[in-house]
Amino acid sequence: MKERTKKILLILLFIAITFLIAFILYYLFFRPFIAPPPPAPPIAVVPPTGLPAVPPAINIPALPAVPIVPPGIRPEIPTVPVVPTVPGPTISNTATGGITSFNTLVDTQTANPVLAANGRDLNYYDATTGFFYTITPDGQKKLFSDQPFKNVSNSVWSPNRQKVILEYPDGSKQLYDFNQKKSITLPSNWVDFVFSNDNKMIGFKNFRIDPENRYIAIANANGGNYQELQAIGDRQLDVHMTWSPNNKYIALYRDSLDSGRSEIYPIGFNNENYNKLIVEGRDFRFLWTPTGNKLVYSVFNSLSNYNPNLWVANTSPDALGTGRMSLDLSTWADKCAVASETIIYCAVPRTLEMGSGFRPDMADETPDDFYKIDLSTNRKELIAQPLFPTTVNQIFVSSDNKILYWQEKTSGQIKKLNL
Repeated sequence: MKERTKKILLILLFIAITFLIAFILYYLFFRPFIAPPPPAPPIAVVPPTGLPAVPPAINIPALPAVPIVPPGIRPEIPTVPVVPTVPGPTISNTATGGITSFNTLVDTQTANPVLAANGRDLNYYDATTGFFYTITPDGQKKLFSDQPFKNVSNSVWSPNRQKVILEYPDGSKQLYDFNQKKSITLPSNWVDFVFSNDNKMIGFKNFRIDPENRYIAIANANGGNYQELQAIGDRQLDVHMTWSPNNKYIALYRDSLDSGRSEIYPIGFNNENYNKLIVEGRDFRFLWTPTGNKLVYSVFNSLSNYNPNLWVANTSPDALGTGRMSLDLSTWADKCAVASETIIYCAVPRTLEMGSGFRPDMADETPDDFYKIDLSTNRKELIAQPLFPTTVNQIFVSSDNKILYWQEKTSGQIKKLNL
């Protein structure tokens, strides 16, 4: 057989095998196993004749008869139990110990607020306008002076509010007399000013370049009659300028006693050798009672979890350091205001993280509550929980003890609460 013929036969055989395999696959997998049924013949519709058949009757039991109520008698109606309502917290507009509403008197940033000379209004500086203003308890705002003072960084008022020492970012200082409308330039190396109780003199630190020439000094309010009282060297940060209400002390000097205590030395006007006051901790902050015979102060130590604790002690020269007593309130003395010789009001943080004595800014957004403290009995009374969270920077009480003012920490706004 020729080679050509052999190839043709092989091709034909391959085609036949392929058709055979395709047939087998169709037969096994694609062929329908059951033939579809033939279509059903159409159903003839026969119109009905006569009435439709009725299903057998069902016996339904009769409902009980409704009783008939005789005339004049009201039918008894079942009562639904009343769910008692739980009253919400009572909100008071005066400080009576619970949740208390308060008012915003100034809704813009303020600086260096002080109680006005009348003991009822509040003076403050507005850095945006450069003017000093007075705000009344009912929110009436007026210019304290028509003289603007731009870019004031700090202001120190005389007790009668007729004079103010203005400090500027470049270190310059001036004393302005609102009655006379006159200003006096003060040396730039004079710092940490205080006024005498009669408004006629000022105390300060003369912070010269050389530490051996740095002194606590006093002068007339116009800068004349300069007197150096006490050398301070390089310990200026431990000297707290304060003209005590009893005119006995011009400053308080703090020195470390040990790891947990400090010594406070009053500095007088005539080189007196006063007794020292021992305080239980660091970060000494204070305020005087009106006579100067008591000192309210705050310090912190390990026993207070390094949080501030409030204390009181006698400070008259013949009883200095006696009567020392913890008030058991965790707050700073500069969040308190003195109302009388025995009564103070304080803003107390609701919570304090351990170590806030080292870092007071940790409490900058912690809400405060207000307490009234009787220094003669150590009795503490929660007088107000502010309706909205507020954090106190400075606090003031009116001379009639009816109004509590404060400057808010973060906003600088002035708030008022009725006592």
